Amino acid sequence: MRSAWNERPAYDRNNPNRTAPTVVNYDLDHLKVGENRVVVGRKDGYDLHDRDIAPGDGWSRALYAPECAWPRGADLCVVVEWHPDREAGSDWSARLKAVTDGLRSLDYVVEWAGQPIAPAKDLYANLLVYRMEAGKTPPRRPGDAWAHVPLPRTYAWHEVNPLHHLESWLKDTKAARNGTRVMVRDLNSALWPPEADFCALVRWQLAPDASAETVHAGVREMASVVQDLGYRLRTQERPLPSAVETVDLLVYAPHGATD
Repeated sequence: MRSAWNERPAYDRNNPNRTAPTVVNYDLDHLKVGENRVVVGRKDGYDLHDRDIAPGDGWSRALYAPECAWPRGADLCVVVEWHPDREAGSDWSARLKAVTDGLRSLDYVVEWAGQPIAPAKDLYANLLVYRMEAGKTPPRRPGDAWAHVPLPRTYAWHEVNPLHHLESWLKDTKAARNGTRVMVRDLNSALWPPEADFCALVRWQLAPDASAETVHAGVREMASVVQDLGYRLRTQERPLPSAVETVDLLVYAPHGATD
């Protein structure tokens, strides 16, 4: 068997949505803690792939993280999901430590972020994995920084879902009318700022001919709306390109503000 990877993928800072997970998945596989895809043969001119995972190890994969949710100063960021072995069983603590130590040996910052991991009821665990820009220091956050993050909940018909409430306000803005769509959705708690009690991802799809002035004015308007509702807003730290199709915004309520 040989690795399914032919070469190390390149990271493109201008296209992190696609290239960041690919780079981290490569590293996970070479640490033998990923999906460990290997070539096991050939058929009709094509490689046949399988996964080489020892019983009990479980497996990990890196997923895209919207740039507005990255820790400040990060140059690359993903969420890594670790899945236990459903048949043989896995030692969650030992295997998560193996994934964490392996990634840290490659100069990634790894945080057990979001809702506390609960092996008895969780299907998998999330890790926040990122690399800092040269010369930048990662934020110092205690291991229990996210201990207050509430569990997901459903809302009865007569209750106000804060995601829907936020979306209704944003759809009524001039910015929304200048675009094609505004969506508000829940966000993996591993990407929440540790000071947040509530967090959402706002995705603003722009009209094809939207100017840079329109984009920046729209972001300012949305920021004003969410601040009036008692929320805070973050954009990506890197300046927006001159031509964009979508803009992602992180909206959150500071801890204690929703009590």
